[in-house]
Amino acid sequence: RVLWDARLPCTMAATDLPKLRAAQQPELAKFCRAEPLNLAELLELNALLREKGTLDIARAKCKDAQGNFTGPFSASAANAKGDHTGSSMFGSWLRDNSIIAYGLYITDPDGQGCEDSVACLGAISKFLLTHESHRMELVINGHKTVTGTDPQTWMDRPHIRFIGETGLEDTKWYNHKQNDALGYFMWARIQLALAGKMPLNGEHFKLLGQLFDFLRTIECWKDFDAGHWEEHSAQHASSLGPCLAATRAFKQLLEQENLKFAPCKADTIDILEKSLEEQLKLILPNETITPEEHTRDADSALIFLCYPLQVVDDTMGLQILGRLRKLMGDIAMCRYRKDSYWCKDYKDKIGDDPTKHFTDEELKERDALLQPGDEAQWCLFDPMVSSYYGVLYRKTGNQSYLQLQQMFLARALAAITGDDCEFGPWMCCEAYYLTKGEWKPNDNTPLVWTQVDLKMALYEMEKSLNQPGST
Repeated sequence: RVLWDARLPCTMAATDLPKLRAAQQPELAKFCRAEPLNLAELLELNALLREKGTLDIARAKCKDAQGNFTGPFSASAANAKGDHTGSSMFGSWLRDNSIIAYGLYITDPDGQGCEDSVACLGAISKFLLTHESHRMELVINGHKTVTGTDPQTWMDRPHIRFIGETGLEDTKWYNHKQNDALGYFMWARIQLALAGKMPLNGEHFKLLGQLFDFLRTIECWKDFDAGHWEEHSAQHASSLGPCLAATRAFKQLLEQENLKFAPCKADTIDILEKSLEEQLKLILPNETITPEEHTRDADSALIFLCYPLQVVDDTMGLQILGRLRKLMGDIAMCRYRKDSYWCKDYKDKIGDDPTKHFTDEELKERDALLQPGDEAQWCLFDPMVSSYYGVLYRKTGNQSYLQLQQMFLARALAAITGDDCEFGPWMCCEAYYLTKGEWKPNDNTPLVWTQVDLKMALYEMEKSLNQPGST
C-alpha cells in the first residue's frame, strides 16, 4: 500500500471549480464559502440543520402494519407528493441501506445511529437468508446460469431491493444483476463486526460465505453487471471496488477473531482478492472499458471507492478526483456525461415512475433523448468528495486539501432545498434536473442516501477542524 504523501499534487484547486452558487436557504449563506469553517461555526451549522430537520432520517424508516420499525430505510423519505408504496422509491435498496447503515454507525457509534445501523443490516441479512440464499445456491451448484446480458436471468440473481415494510421480495421485474450492492452490504456488515457493534452469529457468518462463493461462481471480476446506476451491462469498476473492499475486510475479520477458515470454498477469498485487484488495476481510473461501446472515463460512483470504502491507494484516489472535474455542474455533479436518467423534461418524455427499469436496448432509446449538458446534477457526491479531502488533509497536513474539503461541503449545503421547493424546504435532494427551463429538485426528495452522505461530510469536517493547525 502506498503511503499518503504531503508532496502529492491536489489534482484540483479551488480556483478550478465552478463558482459557488448562492445557497437556496439564506440562513446557510454564511457557511457556503471558500474559507474553512471554525469549530464554533460547525457547531452552529449542525444545530441549524437539526432544527430544520434536514438530516432527520426517521420519516424514512420502514414500518410494519402496526407501525413498528422493521429495520431498513426507504430510498426516499416521505414527502407530500408521489407514490409511497413499497414498489416505488419507498422500497429498500441494499446499496443505499448499506451506505446509510455505515454512515449512521460512524457518525453516532454509541447512540441511536448505531442502533439503527444494526437494525438495518440485521433486516437485510434476514431478507437475504430467507428469500435469496436458495437463489445463490442454485448458481453456486451449477443449476442456474445468471451471467450475460439476457434480461430473463436478472430476476434469478439475489434481489438487491425489497419491500422494507414486510421484508418480502418485490415481484416487480427489476434488474438485480448488481454486484456492487452485494459488496456494499457485505462490507458494511463486516465493518460493524470488526468494531464489535454487531458480532457475527452463525447464520450471518454462513451468509457471508455464501455471498463470497456466489461472487466467485459468477466471476464477478469480469461479470457484465448493471453497475452503481442499474443500467448498461458492462464491467464496472464501481462494482468491483465494493466486492474487493468486502473481501479485504473479511480477511481482516478472520485474523482479528482468530478464525482458521472461512465459511466458503477454501480458495474463494484468495481468488476474489487476486482477480478483483488485477481487474481494477486494468480499469481505473475509468469506470468501464469493456465492452468498448460503454467505455466511460469518468463516473461519480468511483468517489465511493475513495470514501467511505478507501479501497484505492492515494495515487489512484487523486486520479479519480481529477476525473470528477469533468462531471461538476454549478449545482452538483452528474453521474456521468451522456446520462439520460432525469435528463431535461424527463417526466414529459419518459414518465413519472422513478423505478422504471430498462433493458439494454431500451436504454439506447432513452439515451437518444439527451442533449449534452442537460444531464441531471446529483447531490450524492459533493459530500463524499468533501469527506475524502478531509481524509487526505489529516494524513498529509496539506492545507489545500482542507480548502477543498470546505469547498465541496459548501456546494452540498448550497443545494439544500429552498422555501420554494414543491417537496418542502431544507431537504437533501437526489438530484436537480431541467424542467421547463429551470433546475428543480427531482421527485425523489428528500433522498436518505444524500442525507447520510452529508452527515458523514459534517463528521469528517469536525475531525479535520480538530486537527492541530487546521485554523
